[in-house]
Amino acid sequence: MGIWPMEKALYTWIKDTWKPKGERNIHLGSKGFPIVVFTNLEDKDRIFEGGPYFYVAASLYMQPWMMNFFLE
Repeated sequence: MGIWPMEKALYTWIKDTWKPKGERNIHLGSKGFPIVVFTNLEDKDRIFEGGPYFYVAASLYMQPWMMNFFLE
């Protein structure tokens, strides 16, 4: 699998773990930051209120998007 998850594997993990009701789009940044955009606000709220989450054996640290966040 490597250091960073592949988009398809992450998409499957999100579907199976978070079970979102709406659509979601995944954008993989060059530094390994996956950005998940939800179309359903309830999905986003439920996911941020839940947890902790683990992807394979690693902790998944999440935070809402901030205006001055750059993936460089």
